[in-house]
Amino acid sequence: MAQFAISFQGNKSDDFYQELAKIANNYDFQTISVYQDLFFQPPWPALLQFAKHTNHPLVGPAVVNPYLCHPVLTASNLALLDQTSNGRAFLGVGKGAWLKQVGIQQPKPIEAIRETIELVQQLLEGKRQSYEGTFFQLSSKAHLRFTIPERKLPVLIGGWGPRILSLAGQIADMAKVGGCANPECVPIFRNHLNKGAQEAGRDPNSIKLIFGAVTVVDYNADVAEQLARQNVAMYVGITAKLDPTFSTTSQEISAIQTALDKGDEEAAANALSKETLKRFSVFGTPHEITIHLEKLFDAGIDIFDFGTPHGVNENSAIRILGEEIIPYFTT
Repeated sequence: MAQFAISFQGNKSDDFYQELAKIANNYDFQTISVYQDLFFQPPWPALLQFAKHTNHPLVGPAVVNPYLCHPVLTASNLALLDQTSNGRAFLGVGKGAWLKQVGIQQPKPIEAIRETIELVQQLLEGKRQSYEGTFFQLSSKAHLRFTIPERKLPVLIGGWGPRILSLAGQIADMAKVGGCANPECVPIFRNHLNKGAQEAGRDPNSIKLIFGAVTVVDYNADVAEQLARQNVAMYVGITAKLDPTFSTTSQEISAIQTALDKGDEEAAANALSKETLKRFSVFGTPHEITIHLEKLFDAGIDIFDFGTPHGVNENSAIRILGEEIIPYFTT
């Protein structure tokens, strides 16, 4: 059965997140995530609002990266989130993006992600033992000094690459390809995920494959498309290079990248063709979005994650997603 999740950007007030949480809680979302995109707010304050004002979805960051935040700090935030949500926190980890803009390199991402997960889980389970990794070390005397879950949290690994998806198949509960709405990619990414699961002796069907992307729903299709353009442009410089079915040598991508390099996101948005936009976002009327999602589920995803900004009026947009789109797939 098709399932759904929803994600939010770190650019709103606590009061607004509280309002969004109360609306989202009315619908059958499997997870609620807040991005940890560089240059936006950290996800934790918003996640606490979703933890307090929802009662059924898992809540967690999508995603923390190993290069900006030590696993001890991630574990501390997750312990608080788990306590606040009555046991609904999940750990989301990925390589991260835009770190070169602040002079931070991202060496050996597979090892870094694996070590982050191992160390966070060790701390949250309350195991007092030393840890000696390539990136992180921990003394046996180091432990969290407040209430912790004392269990393993569900794990989401985010990424597009074969090795990261294979790692997700080996150790994660969920694998999220963020920024992708292209059905042609599904069998490719599913194959990487399944390969990792089989290598680890796991049932491939036990790991959920999530596609998530900018989502804009509106009864006016033109309004939805324009807002999608504005929100996709900043990501296309990264995601276009990662889509294995897409050529990045086109004049279109060159124009987008040139505009982004100049900081002109409006020009980048206008340079996007509608066909390219559909690869990296879901937008339009409820009917148009339903058709797009049908193709993604038929191709083999388990969950689609409705990504920010959802609509011109986010409150109304979430209600449309929950009342007109989700029921089409679940009833």
